[in-house]
This record gives sequence, C-alpha cells and structure tokens, in this order.
Amino acid sequence: MLVAVFSHLSVESTPLGLFSDASSTSKAAVLAMESLYGAGATKGCAIEPLRYCPNQEITRAQATSLLVRAMLRAEPTVGLVLNEPQTAQGYTLLTAEGSASDSAYLIDHLGRIVHTWKLGQTGTFYWYPKLLKNGNLLIMSRTKVTEITSTGNIVWSCLVPNAHHDFLMLPNGNLLLLARGLKSYEEAVAAGFRPDFIQAGGLKHDYLLEDYLLELKPTGPNTCEVVWKWSVWDHLIQDHDPSKDNFGIIADHPERVDLNYPFNQLRYDRRYDWLHINAIDYNSSLDQIMISVRHYSELWIIDHNTTTKEASGPKGDLLYRWGNPQTYRAGDFEDQRLFRQHNTHWVPPGLPGEGNILIFNNGTGDEGFGFVRWYSSVDEIKPPPFTGGAYQKEPDSAFGPNEVIWTYTAEERTEFWAPLTSGAQRLPNGNTFILDGPQGTIFQVTSEGKTVWKYINPIGITSGLIYQGDHPSLDPNNNSDNRLFRVEWYPPDHPGLQGIDLTPKGPVELYR
Repeated sequence: MLVAVFSHLSVESTPLGLFSDASSTSKAAVLAMESLYGAGATKGCAIEPLRYCPNQEITRAQATSLLVRAMLRAEPTVGLVLNEPQTAQGYTLLTAEGSASDSAYLIDHLGRIVHTWKLGQTGTFYWYPKLLKNGNLLIMSRTKVTEITSTGNIVWSCLVPNAHHDFLMLPNGNLLLLARGLKSYEEAVAAGFRPDFIQAGGLKHDYLLEDYLLELKPTGPNTCEVVWKWSVWDHLIQDHDPSKDNFGIIADHPERVDLNYPFNQLRYDRRYDWLHINAIDYNSSLDQIMISVRHYSELWIIDHNTTTKEASGPKGDLLYRWGNPQTYRAGDFEDQRLFRQHNTHWVPPGLPGEGNILIFNNGTGDEGFGFVRWYSSVDEIKPPPFTGGAYQKEPDSAFGPNEVIWTYTAEERTEFWAPLTSGAQRLPNGNTFILDGPQGTIFQVTSEGKTVWKYINPIGITSGLIYQGDHPSLDPNNNSDNRLFRVEWYPPDHPGLQGIDLTPKGPVELYR
C-alpha cells in the first residue's frame, strides 16, 4: 500500500532476496518490502538473519512509523531524490571532501550502500578515491598515495609530498599524478615574471607554485620511483623583459605558456597559485596527457611518449590547447569558451561520443576575469584531427573547434551554477553523470537534457552522516557542509566490482 501511494519509492523488477522469511509472500509484496527497506522506511523485524515478519500483526504505532518514514522519503533532504526508468544503473563511489570522512561508500542507483572502505589507516584523506580494475581502492592525500583492498588492508603506499587534485593508474601499472613545488621570487623574476604581478597589493607570498606531472613506479610495499616528469616551468614564454629568460613573441608560440597572462593582474590574494591545474587524463591510443588549467580557463594536451629529458625540451611543449585563445594572443573575450573549468577528459572508448572531450565548465562571477558567466555547463567538443604529430589548425589562428557539439545547462541557466570543484562523466546509455560539487548534488541527464536521477550527498564534512529530513548546514562562507570535490560512476560489469559482495545494505543517510 505504501509503495503504491508514494510513487517515488523505487521498485526493482526482480527480488533481491534480502529477507530470509519472504518465500511464502507474493512477488509484488516482496518487491515492496525491499523498496521500503532500501528507502530506509523499515529495518525489518530482525537482523541476523534479516527478516520482515510479513504475516505478523503490527500495532498502530508501528503502522504510523512506517507511514511517516515513507512520507519523509516523499520529500527527501538527502540521499536518493529521483530515479526514473532512463537512469543508467551502476555504482557511485563517494566520500566527504577533504579529511573529514573515515569511510568511502559505494552506492547503487537506489542510493543503497553496497560496500564500505575504512580509510582511517591511510592517513589524512584529502582527494577523492578511485576504484581500480583489481578491485582495490586508490587514495591520494596531500602527502602520499595508498592502495587498499576491499577489506581495507594496505597493499602499497608511497610518500608524495605536495600531491594535489588528481591522479590515475596508467595501463603499465604506474601512477600518474599532479604535484607542486616552489619557485622563489628571484627565480620567478629571472624566468620573466613581472615583479608587480607577483607581489602587488601587499601580498604576503614571495614565491610561485610550480605545477608538474609525475609518473611513479611502485618498487616495494612502501616505496616508489619517479620514472617520468613534466613541468610547466620548462615551457614558458614572456614578452615583458628581453633581458630575462623565455623572451619571445607570444603569438608565434602557441605551444608555450605566457607566464604573464593577465590573470595575474587581478586582485587575487593567492596569486602565487598562478595556474591551479585541477584535473589530469590519459589517452592510451595517442599516448597523450590532458590537464585542466583553471586559472587560464584552458585545457592543455602534451605528449607522454618522451623521456624526462625530452619532456623538458621542445618535445614537451603543448600539442593542443582550447578554451581561451587570449592566453596565446589568438583571440579576445568574445572567443573565450571555458571559464575556470574542472574535470576535462576524453570520453573513453566504447561510450557515446568516444574520443571527444567532456568538460565541466564552472563559470565565473568575477568581473575581473573578463566575461561574467553566472552559470555552469557541461560541454562536449570534438578536437581537430591529430595527424603528422600535431593537432591541425590554421596558421595565425586559434585551435578549434569554435563551438561545442553538445552542452547541458539548466532551463534557467542561473539555476545551475557550481563555481568550484564538480565534474561530469559519459555513461554507457548516453546519459551524462554530473556533480554539482558545492551543493553536494549528483544527477544524470539524458542527451536531451532531461534529469532522470538525482542524489544529494548525505555525508557532512563537519557533521558526519546526515539524518533524513535534515538539510546540510552552511558554513560562514555559505559553503554546503556536504560539498564534494569529485565522484566517479562505475558500470555493473566493471572488473573491480567482480570480487566484491554488492548486496544492498541500506542507505548512507541516517533515519530517526
């Protein structure tokens, strides 16, 4: 009766066999019982083994409790909000942003926990976890990378000072990640940085961050070896001071990075973080790496088929860049397409749009950044052909394409604006999986832009697990306590899931 009245309660087509005493009950009743259990409206009548007592009389109080819990699910404040038939049914891996969570949860499309990893022994967790093909979980903090089994045992760990934002496992078993170093004020000026850009406005910092990529080879249970490195610092150009390094004509060298791009002129109290690279991806068929450079509003592609020495020279220069041709003097504000983006990546083989580039285009509300864009979008572009060792473009022009081939925005654009973090992922059925990071909200949209699945993260950074009916709190800066940096979706046939017990165990959120 409750499932029939409250149509938001999702029902599977086949019983999962959760309750040990349901064999004498009709299939429709079993499906309804499991739906109520999955929604957190009931916990059954006994736990070991899990039983429902379907033929047992209940009191008015018990009936009221069931009714109220079902009603609470009618307007959920956290957890599963929407699940329509067009939803791609898979698994989502999530945990609290930063170091607040000691657990990572794998949930199904009904918002139910199917597996939990304890992270306490892996050190201070900072970035998001990734599921590997061997079923292990890879975790990166500010200081180290750790691989743990499905039962939480550490199989490999390596210290990596100043690791940040993103990482991935290469096909050869090595780890590719983003890291940072420091360049002193004197080194920056010698490289051609304008001194007034570095220390203008009474800044306390007298250094710049050097962003670089590292490829690490595991060499033991607690050790690794750097086998490849690429640094932005080796690929600079400037037209400010001919007496300093890297002097040249910027428009003639789109393969190099203008270190005095006007972003540095803004009133920004973290000017030392002049690039803020926030995402990394690898294309095995091209042996190329893509990075998202937030403060240049660009994505860059470089060649991985180099030695470390070659990567520091011309072979390591940019092969392709897109999003903001102002950075290499090939356009103006009207030509800018990206606005402080995140999660740039190639659509993997076998998925709709394979080989295209998918981007979470955050948008910016800061007038100092040129165009003011008070909304976010998820954009898909088709890069130009890569032939003869280069991405094709017309001489003295910007890299194409000029327009996106697919985009998602809210019907009222300003209703979807995630200025920080966030991401997107193409799914096997053509849906796109989207994270609004600041709001801790995950949803799926069809190729026509219809939202068919929605989930609100019930893990608070300061409050821990949130009760259904409660709203995530806000901090003094109006940031939501359930915000997320990134989450990933996995299909049911993902190799890493094959050895894990995926029996649903109830929702992540708590119920009173």
